[in-house]
Amino acid sequence: MTSENSTSGEVREPHILRAAAILAASSLTLFAMAGVSPALPAIARAYSDIAGIELLAPMVLTITAIAIAVTAPFAGLVIDKFGRKPVLVCALLLYLVAGLAPVWLDSLPAILASRALLGIAAGSILTVSTTLIGDFYEGAARNRMAGVQFACMGLAMAVGTAVAGILADIGWHLPFYMYAVAVLVLPLAWFGVREPRISRAETVESMTVDVARDIPVAGIALIYALVLAGMMSTFLVPSQMPFLLPEIGVPEAWIAGFAIALFNLVTAGTATAFRWLRARLDNRALLAGSFFFLGSGLLLAATATGPGQALVGMLIAGIGFGPLMPTLNAWLLSLAPVTVRGRLVGGLTFCQFLGFFLSPFFVHPVAERLDMTGAFAITGLGQLALALVFAGTLVSAFLAGRLKGAP
Repeated sequence: MTSENSTSGEVREPHILRAAAILAASSLTLFAMAGVSPALPAIARAYSDIAGIELLAPMVLTITAIAIAVTAPFAGLVIDKFGRKPVLVCALLLYLVAGLAPVWLDSLPAILASRALLGIAAGSILTVSTTLIGDFYEGAARNRMAGVQFACMGLAMAVGTAVAGILADIGWHLPFYMYAVAVLVLPLAWFGVREPRISRAETVESMTVDVARDIPVAGIALIYALVLAGMMSTFLVPSQMPFLLPEIGVPEAWIAGFAIALFNLVTAGTATAFRWLRARLDNRALLAGSFFFLGSGLLLAATATGPGQALVGMLIAGIGFGPLMPTLNAWLLSLAPVTVRGRLVGGLTFCQFLGFFLSPFFVHPVAERLDMTGAFAITGLGQLALALVFAGTLVSAFLAGRLKGAP
């Protein structure tokens, strides 16, 4: 949809309050994990008497990701059936309560349970927010919103991680106070979001949509696979950077927080350029560039001998990560029929945060054999391989075009 009442054309005068509500709500999703990331080593020390705490401590972060992943497809079904706004408001309330709960909890199982509830809320929020972008925006306006959405998410994670790093050095409970920011988003959602109206034609479409005929299954499956692979590898930055830096002689939590914040700040900056990039490059070129910079940045961090090179690596990786999710989000929204958009966006969110959850299970065995620098190096090489694949498709298309035009 491009207005409250139609689905054709371009958004000429976006509703400012609605856009602010969508972007603010989106920002809470990655912020759900940013608030605890620098505190992971301190949490591991606080519960060092628990067997397997080396794996359990990162679960404080990743259980939120798996809860988001599991929730998202169901959230997509619910919002397609019952509407966007009711789900958004309820999810924001749950986010506020579950996010603040660990401030007063001392039991690790209870903290993990609250983090799972936070993930349920965040998964619903992100699914609704992305679906609303598809509902109200098309063409260049949608590309702009997709880029700004991811930029706001990255910026919120950058600021949240930097502040959390400072607070974590004082006490590991303190970063959880940051989830009170949801109090500011609730009124925006209540007053800024109006339920989109589905036209008569779309109502008919909802009764006649056929998966085999109307949904490009192969294209959707490719997008889902790329999201899963990209998130599994990229999540090394927030979840494992606090463990990588001590290996190179940098134990301070605030430096880890700064490194993660730098990555997310650069991510936000390059994401805002997505509309400009998308007007000049196709999906293959954008994905080749994204994976190239991501892989190069992780390799630099893996070979660092001090904080300087590691920070440069995070800067370069952030350049790559910025356009990645806006490219995949906009690609999916362009393929998704409006009446199943919520479900398909829910599937994308599922893959995104399933990748986050699976990341430590990939990293942990590699790190045990090769240390954390080896895990970063192998992941960087994998992303460079994906960059080569997409670069190869570009070269193939170029050569095919030249041959086709040859006499």
